[in-house]
Amino acid sequence: MRTRFPILPLLILLLCPATALQATDVSRFIDQAAIEHIMDQAAQEGFEGVIGISDQSGTFYQRAYGAAVKGKLPYSDETLIDIASITKQFTGAAILKLREQRKLRLTDRLDRFFPDIPSDKAAITLHQLLTHTAGMPDLIGRDEEPISRKAYLARAFASPLVAQPGERYEYSNVGYSVLAAVIEVATGQTYEDYLFENLWQPAGMFTTGYYRPDWRGHTVPQIQEPIADLVSQKQLLEQTHANNWHLVGNGGLLSTASDMLKWHRALLGSGILTADSKALLMAPHVSEGEEGFYYGYGWSVVPDFQGTKLVWHNGGSYFSRAEFWRLPESGFGIFIATHKEAVEPYFTAEALAKLLVGAAEDTVQP
Repeated sequence: MRTRFPILPLLILLLCPATALQATDVSRFIDQAAIEHIMDQAAQEGFEGVIGISDQSGTFYQRAYGAAVKGKLPYSDETLIDIASITKQFTGAAILKLREQRKLRLTDRLDRFFPDIPSDKAAITLHQLLTHTAGMPDLIGRDEEPISRKAYLARAFASPLVAQPGERYEYSNVGYSVLAAVIEVATGQTYEDYLFENLWQPAGMFTTGYYRPDWRGHTVPQIQEPIADLVSQKQLLEQTHANNWHLVGNGGLLSTASDMLKWHRALLGSGILTADSKALLMAPHVSEGEEGFYYGYGWSVVPDFQGTKLVWHNGGSYFSRAEFWRLPESGFGIFIATHKEAVEPYFTAEALAKLLVGAAEDTVQP
């Protein structure tokens, strides 16, 4: 179950300086002082967390603020982040990778993968699950409840639909966990192993996953007020002992700002997904119910954000709030995360994205 934190105290301490890593053809036109102003304002309002900004050549701005573990451990770009619902775009990418490998089609029905599925859900397609138009419920239990894939699917398939398949957009965490189960049935691998071999390893991402990575030496943010006796996402994963199907495919992955920006750059290239797959991943397939806002395959899509395309997703859990914003036409990507509620990271990401769009527009071509 996703919850929100209460308002928490102001920033403890600025712990890491900004680092200009690369001066690329586009990023060299960006006003670093303007980025600093936005982030300093967030810090003054109480932001504690991590921010990274990349273009197609590399991360050119990164900064960490405050303590991940109060009074003990600072944030850094290698702090483990619960990316929560940002997990969904990895699931979407994995489904498209399987399509490239001719192991499934987007029009496949669920009864292809689960022959005993109830009749009201048999004709649900993968496209409908990916776009939250399958009519599946949002949640069927709490994140910290240990539950196996078999038990989770039995509960999901026994749950009443909230809408007829294909009828309308209804955000569903359950639908994305069903997609994770499809990935396992189609490949004979675990969800995590398939994503590592086909997405994360090719992108150079070795600190992303549920259980696979060696996270020794990485700091894990901890909340001050335990929820269900838990203070971190890593602790929740340890408690569920791989029976974490309330999260698999829809949320709860641990990653780092560094890894997430590697993924951003991987999506700008063609080494992992074809141009056709990326177009499907980030297409405005269905309206989210508000003019100008659409859903792709695990991505929210804004076709006209200050005159350019924006694809983004956020995530919120017991332990984290994160934003992942991408401007694929100019090559910029932003990842920002916190474990506190003093500052809403959405508005910081929005301010940075507007700044980057302006910088790209003002770029003088040689």
